[in-house]
Amino acid sequence: MTTQLIAVKEDALKSLIAEVRELKEEVRAARIKPEPQWIPINEYATRVGRSPITINRWIAQGRLEAKHEGAVRLVRVNQAA
Repeated sequence: MTTQLIAVKEDALKSLIAEVRELKEEVRAARIKPEPQWIPINEYATRVGRSPITINRWIAQGRLEAKHEGAVRLVRVNQAA
């Protein structure tokens, strides 16, 4: 294996080092959030490409599980419709 030297302008190298440091900080700070188990009906309707009326019908038919949190009706995610 041979070693090869490459000339790089000092400013470009400093900029690259700063960018790498920022990326390292972002990676360290990153947190993976699990997908919520319950989402509002409108959001669920958008995800599955149906209207909120259809989603409410599916709930009434027992095809989807739903619950209320305050005034918001939520649908359980990851159900087969």
